[in-house]
Amino acid sequence: MGLVDHLPRAALGHFPTPLEPAPRLSAALGGPQILIKRDDLSGLSVGGSKTRIFEFVLGDAKAEGATAVIASAGEQSNKLRELAAGANRLGMQPILLLTGVTGARELTGNRFLFEILGAEVHTTPIADRFDPALVAELNRLCERAAAAGHRPYLVYHPGKTGTLGTAAYVSAAEELVAQFAGLDREPTHLFLATGAAPTTAGLVLGLRTLGQQLGITGVSVASPHDQSKAHAIAYANKCAELLEIDRRIGEGDFAIDDTQRADFSLPATRAVIEAIELFARTEGVLLEPTYTGKAAAGMIAAIRRGAFKPTDTLVFVHTGGLPGLFAHVGEFGY
Repeated sequence: MGLVDHLPRAALGHFPTPLEPAPRLSAALGGPQILIKRDDLSGLSVGGSKTRIFEFVLGDAKAEGATAVIASAGEQSNKLRELAAGANRLGMQPILLLTGVTGARELTGNRFLFEILGAEVHTTPIADRFDPALVAELNRLCERAAAAGHRPYLVYHPGKTGTLGTAAYVSAAEELVAQFAGLDREPTHLFLATGAAPTTAGLVLGLRTLGQQLGITGVSVASPHDQSKAHAIAYANKCAELLEIDRRIGEGDFAIDDTQRADFSLPATRAVIEAIELFARTEGVLLEPTYTGKAAAGMIAAIRRGAFKPTDTLVFVHTGGLPGLFAHVGEFGY
């Protein structure tokens, strides 16, 4: 029995996702060997890491009898897009609160897809996801949905749903370990984007619980080093309690690289744009500036400063997010 098999789960994606070699990318960087874990090919809407997460979160919602799901995030949120798609698949009403909205509506990228997916969309100028005023707005949307006859389910990361999202990536770690067994070279390091942190937390907890000793670096997309690391450790250990895993995660189990972090409202840096172009022009793999482009830039910088030998094997976890790329067209200078 797997580590997460006792949890409710809704079948939404195509798993396992491929673990693909990237020989032309590796050659362009002068080694080491690079493998790409293609969670961007997870299947729901346009895929991404949130498909895996919502198999567990929406599985729990269905188990509780929910008929509407409510969540908040920014206008280009991959989370909200996958939530809306998954809710539709499972017959629940998606209700989205877009945060940090102060100007006119711009229908591009994920914001456009919210409309296609038929989500009920609300906006707020509040940007801080921990702001009590934002929580109050979410609670009002839950009350409104209940008054309309729904049984609402709130998706809010600091609560239960963040722990379930972490469990989803414990499952991904099990998937990776099975794929590692078929390789001729054992992976020595793994890179991924670190945002709210459940994805990083789940991979760290899962890989360490399964005895994997490879290095793990989460490239923080927005938060400073100490905050990102603390959030990931908290999610991992809360999830360990849920899954009744004895292993606990500490500072030494993984690294956080915050050299690529930038506010989501800022244009993409030159390093991020170059990373996106390099992946596209060597492997035909599309990244985006907010998450995966920053993770790739962090990995590339580490390779170029000599952190790895040509004999090393790196795993890059592609967490998706393609629609967000189209909200940054003007930043590429074409």
